[in-house]
Parts: sequence; structure tokens; C-alpha cells
Amino acid sequence: MLMYHYFGEAPGADPEQLFVREEAFAAQLRHLRRSGWHALTLDEYLAALDGAPTPRRSYLVTIDDAHESAWKIAAPVLQAAQVPSVLFVCPDRIGGRAEWTDAYADEPLLAGGELTALPRMGMELGVHSADHTRMVGMDGAELHRHVVEARDRLEEATGVRARSFAYPYGTHDPGSRAAVAGAGYDVAFAVAREHGRFAVDRVFVRSGDSLLRFRFKLSTAYRVISRVGGRAWRLRHAVRGIGARLRGAASGGAAATVRRLVDVAVSAVALAALALPMLVIAAAIRIESRGPALFRQQRVGLRRRPFEMLKFRTMRPGGDDSALRELIARELQGEDTVVDGSSKLVGDTRITRVGRFLRRTSLDELPQLINVLRGDMTLVGPRPCLEWEAEMFPAEYAARFDVPPGLTGLWQVSGRSALGTLDMLRLDVRYVQERTLARDLEILARTVPALLGGGGSR
Repeated sequence: MLMYHYFGEAPGADPEQLFVREEAFAAQLRHLRRSGWHALTLDEYLAALDGAPTPRRSYLVTIDDAHESAWKIAAPVLQAAQVPSVLFVCPDRIGGRAEWTDAYADEPLLAGGELTALPRMGMELGVHSADHTRMVGMDGAELHRHVVEARDRLEEATGVRARSFAYPYGTHDPGSRAAVAGAGYDVAFAVAREHGRFAVDRVFVRSGDSLLRFRFKLSTAYRVISRVGGRAWRLRHAVRGIGARLRGAASGGAAATVRRLVDVAVSAVALAALALPMLVIAAAIRIESRGPALFRQQRVGLRRRPFEMLKFRTMRPGGDDSALRELIARELQGEDTVVDGSSKLVGDTRITRVGRFLRRTSLDELPQLINVLRGDMTLVGPRPCLEWEAEMFPAEYAARFDVPPGLTGLWQVSGRSALGTLDMLRLDVRYVQERTLARDLEILARTVPALLGGGGSR
């Protein structure tokens, strides 16, 4: 089960990595065909759920939100490849904008006439709630609106009677599953949270996915990781509840005290729990290449004060960083440096084999827990930058230095390596403007799923 959202070049920042480029989408379909994968129609998929014999390597393409790119880009590509699909529509948003999210609020959605033409191109229509509301904790009237009335409105607008449903954000509960089943839908789709026929999990294909990562997402191993990561939704909901109680309850000095207490407690416990794995990593680094296991580097902290940041060494000693300086300078001038979904420096020969793994998994940053314990850093904040980077940053982003640098932050959970330096700086300033204890807890809750999704450090 493959899940897509938007297609083409993102018109601006793409923090959720929703815009899959046309050429990347076509390459993924070619890989599936050449690797012997069989594209299913919804009828074939439903038959498979009922026990009909189906090729082991089978897949169904699903697309959420009914963005205009589904008509302009995805449908022609899928039709040319003879791959059927299902598009999930929010009937109350037909012809409108994706206003349910600030980051994509201006993105246009398909109108009724365009939706009506899609089934003739092999794209079936399904329901994605009435208006993209998260379907957890709803009462009977709300469920009826988003499940039954939404299907009726879609039929009125397009003439299509939907057979399938997709939960917005992939989240659901027993009440929403029962409502969808009771309304007569044949199947419902979620994300990572498998719960029978009315909560089938899907693989979220992101703009930052290289073809290698896409291939990994087709594997059984990824399904296991995805389901484990998907369980973090409960943590995120719990965090939002705690955040609602914290919001406004602590500010100024009180908030700073709470943050420091949390920093000390979490970093101390994490260092104790991770001591053995960190020793193993240090040994692997020393075995592969000469030099210390720890890398010490001057970074810029709170109010531009320098501090010594610790990381596991991922490069051979004595490397030249001129290529990285040039890359960041180009990004700060507004140049698009994204290659294959990533703005990382491509082909950096300084990185060791162990270092490449550590960067991909972000394990190289574990020693920064010591910086958090010392008070140089905090758990959540802007990325600690190099002194020469700070000198290059435009003055309008100076606010990022008004808070301590963090082990994780809004940039890390919003796309990381798929975002350029200017996007990172904008997210940093946005975080500073919106900084609350509740916001920090939410970012911490989103960090583990973000790491499971891959991306790594720069």
C-alpha cells in the first residue's frame, strides 16, 4: 500500500516532504514494474482481502487530499504506466485550499469537474473525511458527517459512490473504525497503525526518498519499523494534552527552570542507558580509521557565545570543508541545491563507512547529550551552527541565537536534509517565536518517528 500526497516541484518550503517530483514518481513506477511488482486495482485488492490468490509482490497506489497535482501530474503518469490508483477526497474542500495545515494552506485542491474525469483515467475516488479533520474522539453526529454525509456529498459532486475511506493523518480509534464499517465502505486505510480491514496501513512515500530508500520502504523490515514508529501517535496525543495544560502555566523564569530540570534528567538517564552502545560505536570508529572517537568543534550557542560541541567522529582527520562552505553560501543566495530529494553535500569523500551509517541514523549526535547535561545545549532548539556559518547568516535570522541550540528541533522534524539553509533558518525563527513548553514536548514526540523515517545529519 503506497501513499502519496502532492506531485511536482514544491512552490516553497516542503516541511512534511509531500511534493514528490514527477521524474521521481515515474522512476518509482518503473522500478516496481522492472522488479516484478503487480499493480492492483481496488477490486483486485478487495478480492485479496477476501482471500483471492494474489501475486506476493503486489501494490496499490493511493493518493490523499486531492491536490491539483493529482490531476495535472500523477494521473497522466499513472495512466501512461497503466497503473490504477485511488484518490481520497475531502468533499467539503472540493475546489478549495488545503487550509487544514499552515505550511500548505494555499495549495489548491481539485474542483468537481476535474474529479469527475479522473475515474476514466484509472483513478478511483474515495473519501478522506468531510474536511480533513482528525478522526479520534468524535461523537456519533461528527462521525456521521465525516463518514456518511461526506460520501453523499462526493457522489453529488462527481457521480461516484465511494467504496474506500482514508483517515486524515492516518489516525483512528474504535469509534471511527466502527462508523466506517457500519456505513458500508469496503475498506479503510490508515498509516502505520494496522487494525484489520478498516485500518489497513500504508507506506508514506516522501519527496526526500531516494530510489534506494523507496526500495527499502517496500521491504518487510520497513513495515515492522513503520508500525513501531506509528505507535508514537499515542505519545503525540498525550503530549498535546499535557501541552494544553502547560500552555500559559509556565513562562519566563519558571519555564526556563522547568526546561533545565528536564534537560538534566533526560540527558543523565539517556547517557546511563546508552553507555554500552556508545562504547561500541567509539570502538567501531577507532577500528576503521586512526584518530579519536569523539570530534570536538567550536559551535555558536546562546547569544552567540562559543562552546565546544561533542559528536562521534564521522570523517577522516584533516579534511577540507570548502565544498560545504560553498554549498551553504549558494543556499543563502537562494539557489536550489536539492539533489535526489536531499540538500546534503553529495559525494563527500571525507566521510568514513562507519560515519556514513552514524550520520544516516543520527547516532553521531549522541555525545551531544553531554552538552545538554553541561548546559551548553538544550533538548529542543535550533541546530548549533559553526562560527563561519553564523557570520554568513542574514541579519533577519538573528533571533535564532536568542535561545540555546538544541539536540533536536523544528528543522529536524520538518524534513531536515531535504531542506536548505534558508528553510532551516526560517524554521528556527518560527520556533523562537512560538517557543513554549508544550511546543518543545510536541517536537520531542515527533523526533523518534522522524529518525525512523531516515534523513540523517548534514
